Amino acid sequence: MKKSISTLTLNPSLDKTMYFDAPFTAGKLNRASASVPPIIGSKGINVSRMLRICGVDATAWGFMGGGNGKTARAQLEAEGISHRFIGTAAETRLNVKLIDSDGVCTEANERGGPITPSELDTLFAALESGIMPDQIFAIGGSIPQDVDKSVYNHLINLLKRRGVFCVLDCDGEALTLGMQAQPALIKPNLYELSMLLGKEISPDDVCEECEALYKSTGTEILCTLGGDGAAFAGGEGVFRVKSPRVTVRGFTGAGDCALAVFLYRRFWCGDTCRMALERCNAAAAVKVQLPSTEMPSRELLEGII
Repeated sequence: MKKSISTLTLNPSLDKTMYFDAPFTAGKLNRASASVPPIIGSKGINVSRMLRICGVDATAWGFMGGGNGKTARAQLEAEGISHRFIGTAAETRLNVKLIDSDGVCTEANERGGPITPSELDTLFAALESGIMPDQIFAIGGSIPQDVDKSVYNHLINLLKRRGVFCVLDCDGEALTLGMQAQPALIKPNLYELSMLLGKEISPDDVCEECEALYKSTGTEILCTLGGDGAAFAGGEGVFRVKSPRVTVRGFTGAGDCALAVFLYRRFWCGDTCRMALERCNAAAAVKVQLPSTEMPSRELLEGII
């Protein structure tokens, strides 16, 4: 039942979080009351970090460059996370999260890249020779400069030819093009799902819309709804769970935490999709109570279960 899991992050970042005791005001001086040193983040890497906490060694693939890249590699190695990054001439980006007294988060994210054609070719070649069949690959995040929006489509087709269960977590045009390659599972939030379907979806409509999308594409959907819980549509059925009301300290990475725990419970523990949905939703509720991109500990996860 246990399957090998890897992740791919084309545009990783160091995430720095700052907290303010008053509402944040654009255009004026805002003095932080506390801050968290930069922590390696972005979708795939966060999934690898959360899976490592669960006891699964999920190799992180992607690009890294410059001093930020060295810092990121050192952090992953300190956490015991295996990685196979392609070095780039471009510096790994830095993202800043500003959380004020009202819990409102303002983000300032660098674009990342540019990635050269030869660097991208090196990654494709490494994947072609390094991946094993019958494993899970969680692909996600934004696309760096100079990389075409269809890159996830090509990656999914490459991996599927090797018998890989492909999970895609991105948004906008990249998600639309990626869906054409029919990944096994996607993990949008409600806003990303609305963009994909071209209409505004409410939490009350999410089950119906996810079911229709699954039936028309064959791609399973794990949709996170923030404070309104999460929904799943796939071969085992259509389910929705609610979330408890909690104090938010750091929502960055909550969706990644949910995806990691869902994959862990479903493919390592043998849970049904319904049970995995309950576990991952509860894990995300714990994660948002933690600062910055800090993930729940194994003890907290066991407490949830």
